[in-house]
Amino acid sequence: MSTTKIPDKVKLRLWVQSGGRCEYKGCNDYLYKDSLTLADMNRSYIAHIISDSPKGPRGHPTLSEKLSKDFDNLMLLCDTHHRLIDREQVEEHPVELLKAFKKEHEDRIKLLTNIKPSHKTHIIKFCTNINTRKGLCNFQQACEAITPQRYPSEDSSEIDLTNLSIKEDEASFWNVAKTEIKQQIEQIFSQKLNKQRPEHLSIFALAPIPLLIFLGQEIGDIIPHEVYQKHRDTNGWAWQEQPKELDFCYEVTKPEEYDSKAKQVILNLSLSGEIHQSEIDKAIKDCPVYKITIKNPNRDFLKCKEQLALFKKEFHQLLASIRERHSSDVEIHLFPAIPISIAVECGCVLLPKSDPKLIIYDNNKTLGGFKYALTIE
Repeated sequence: MSTTKIPDKVKLRLWVQSGGRCEYKGCNDYLYKDSLTLADMNRSYIAHIISDSPKGPRGHPTLSEKLSKDFDNLMLLCDTHHRLIDREQVEEHPVELLKAFKKEHEDRIKLLTNIKPSHKTHIIKFCTNINTRKGLCNFQQACEAITPQRYPSEDSSEIDLTNLSIKEDEASFWNVAKTEIKQQIEQIFSQKLNKQRPEHLSIFALAPIPLLIFLGQEIGDIIPHEVYQKHRDTNGWAWQEQPKELDFCYEVTKPEEYDSKAKQVILNLSLSGEIHQSEIDKAIKDCPVYKITIKNPNRDFLKCKEQLALFKKEFHQLLASIRERHSSDVEIHLFPAIPISIAVECGCVLLPKSDPKLIIYDNNKTLGGFKYALTIE
């Protein structure tokens, strides 16, 4: 048991820089409230990394006395982890490990408390069943993805269609799902967010591509937003840093010869995989074909948000080009093989009064390929 009297200013600094939470890696327990009764109380212990006694845990012949009141040698811990490092598992907690715990925790607290109030965001989660799997994103994953650029508002919104009694291969699925999305989006914006309109939205969605596009169209772009992508390699939602030299571009192709009076065109989005013309021909033929693709279409190409922003620019410009070539009453038959975040942005960028009608198809192997799913007007 330590007998050193820690100066009050050192204690205060430790409480401030730890955020009043246990500094043991992975704990983060708030130490001024009893988690059971919720009564305010000080449950903290100030632990020495190098013991203040040469014979204590991680004690040292000279450093113990020298560092006994040194801030850098002290950690704020809960009772459980104070006992763990000083009694139960002393050998498993060497000096360097505890220093790393302290630094990581205090760096994180400093980073979070440096975020400006205007960086608050309202999280919207959207999920459905995808074949036999539930597309889910929990609140903790969302918070990890938006930090440190933003921090979440006290509540979040969720559109959960995993309990729908019908499946994708049933004819009524798309209309039922559209109605649910529309109603829940209206409820979120008219009731939940009406009193205090959010300055920013963070969107996390896992669902069939046509529904993601429809979700984006319902949300629109009036409120600034950021759409996040689930990454298979990390199993997380955080965007990666943009490489210093981003050697990446989208390849946009347009028919050189086309009938300007054609009222139906095809838009092939081959990004997550290649959509062959023979697949499209099974659904619709003899229309001018426009296409956005990349050098090697694959499911994992989208890593940073700059790639997403670049797609939005190319997609918006292509829609304008199609409108100019064929007039605003043209119908675009959209065949998508795209990441989820790009799907949402496809809907968000649509201008309801000027962009052409989108007739969206879904690739359903059970039904034999691309089948009509829904229309956005």
